[in-house]
Amino acid sequence: MSRSINIVLADNQKLLLDTLQIALNQESGLVVKKAVTNISDTLAAIQKGGIDLVISDVDLSDASGVQVVSKLKRTSSKTKVLLLTNGADSSVILKAVDGNIEGIQMKDCTLEELIQSIKIVSSGQKYYAPAVLKMIASRPPVESTAGLSNREVEIMQMLAEGLSARDIGERLSISARTVETHKANIMRKLNVKKATHLVKIAYDRGLVRAKGV
Repeated sequence: MSRSINIVLADNQKLLLDTLQIALNQESGLVVKKAVTNISDTLAAIQKGGIDLVISDVDLSDASGVQVVSKLKRTSSKTKVLLLTNGADSSVILKAVDGNIEGIQMKDCTLEELIQSIKIVSSGQKYYAPAVLKMIASRPPVESTAGLSNREVEIMQMLAEGLSARDIGERLSISARTVETHKANIMRKLNVKKATHLVKIAYDRGLVRAKGV
């Protein structure tokens, strides 16, 4: 008899969380060990050991987007991660793909499709929902730099990794003001009006790739 797949569920929607917990526990070979609404409790459950799979939304009560993906992937190499998402933010999904996330399933899937993706990921294979595969196929190659200079691409990559202008300046031995000038030039070339949108657009256009999450 094969060992059960021990699961942690993480979602900030309590009704969905409770419904999934009941449904998955009725499936032979699946055991939901913990159902939580935040990343802190998710990480704590993983660190106790014995968890094979985390099924998590990318928006939790105390973290969202890339933060969730990054923290999940850094916690335990033995625990696999299946994101369950509505797919609203393609930049987060593509960053998860670039960071070698094991699986991504969409929230509009059927229970049967979710269970199938759980078993595929738990077996050591990757699973990306058809909608995710379309996102991957439709984004431009990273070589398409949209007229950015090599230095601007380098700075864009560091911004995508979450570094501040000061951190980037120290790494490149230039001033933070020079970094801000480069950032302004990047925004102009990409026709981005708000700095908060810059990284998302860069991921959407394939201008940057995650080095690992």
